[in-house]
Amino acid sequence: MSVPFVNASVQGELSAPPDQIFGQIPASGLDGIAFLDFAYASAGHSTHRVDGLLVGTWQGLLQGNGQGTRQGTRHDDAPEGRHGERRTRLTFRDAAVPDEPPDERSGDAFVLRGPGFAGSTRWSGPCRGRYLAFMPAAVERMTEAPLARAEFATLTCDLSERMTVFHLLAALGQEAGGHDTAADALLVDSVALAVLRASGALTPPGPRRSAALTARQARRVRDLVAERIDAPLSLREMAQAAGLSEGYFVRAFKGSFGVTPYQYVLRERVTLAQSLIRSGTVSLGEAAKRAGFPDARRMGRTFRKVIGRSPTEAARLQRA
Repeated sequence: MSVPFVNASVQGELSAPPDQIFGQIPASGLDGIAFLDFAYASAGHSTHRVDGLLVGTWQGLLQGNGQGTRQGTRHDDAPEGRHGERRTRLTFRDAAVPDEPPDERSGDAFVLRGPGFAGSTRWSGPCRGRYLAFMPAAVERMTEAPLARAEFATLTCDLSERMTVFHLLAALGQEAGGHDTAADALLVDSVALAVLRASGALTPPGPRRSAALTARQARRVRDLVAERIDAPLSLREMAQAAGLSEGYFVRAFKGSFGVTPYQYVLRERVTLAQSLIRSGTVSLGEAAKRAGFPDARRMGRTFRKVIGRSPTEAARLQRA
C-alpha cells in the first residue's frame, strides 16, 4: 500500500513513510522553500512529480553491519563495503523516457529535477536523503526569470561531483533538526540560493565586476536590520530594502560589508545580546528574545559559532 505525499512543489507516493526524519522545514512562511532530511532502514520506492524545482542528495548506506543510519559517506563504485557489507543500490527512472534503462548507482547520488519532471526512485536497502523543494514562485524569485522561460536539465550524478551541495544541505539539516522553533528564514534563503548556484541550476554569470552597495543602500539595510533585530528577517526583505535582486544583493552586500547578509545579522544579534548580558539587568532568556534568538540555547550555539565562547563566558571576560 502506497502513501501519498505533498512537499512544497513535489507530490507523489511513497512505499512507506521515512523511518526517521532528522530535520524538516515546511514551505509555509519561507517564501515557498521546503527542506527534508530523512532516512529509510530498508528497501523502498517512491514516485514524484515536480512543479517547481527539486535539488537533493542520496546516501546509499552499508547493509548488514548495523549502521543503517550512519552519518558519513564513502565515494566508490564498489557494491561491497570493506568487510563484505553490500551498499544500497539507488535506481532513478524518468517517466518521460520509459524505453531508456534507468540510472542505477551504488552508493551516493546528486539529483536535480526541474518543472514538469515525473519519475521514480528505488532504494535496495538503508539510505538517507536530503532535499530542498522550491515552489514555482521561489524558483522565479531566485533565478530572476519567469518559470516558463527557465531551462533546468534533469541531472543525476555521483555525489562527489556536487559535494558543495551535500555540505550545504547537511548544515541546513543540523539547523533544522531538534528545534521546536521555526527555522531562520534568512538562513534558509541564503542556503537555498547557494545550493542553486552550486548545483548548476543557476547559469554561471559572465566575468563579474566588483559589486558593492551604495552608501544609501547600505544605510537602508543597516536600518532594516536594526529595526527587525528581534524578529525574523528574510533575504528577500533585505534585497528589497536595497532595491536589488537577491542574487546581486548577496554579492554587493559582501563587497560592502565583507560578510554575507546572514553572517552580518548573526553578528549584530550577538553584539546586542552581549550588551544586554553585560548590563546584568536581564536573564539569558530575555537577552535572547530581545536579540532575535528563538531561545537561550540557540543563542548559546550562535555565540560559540561567532565568537567561540558561551554567553556567560563572554560576559565574565568583559567584566574582568
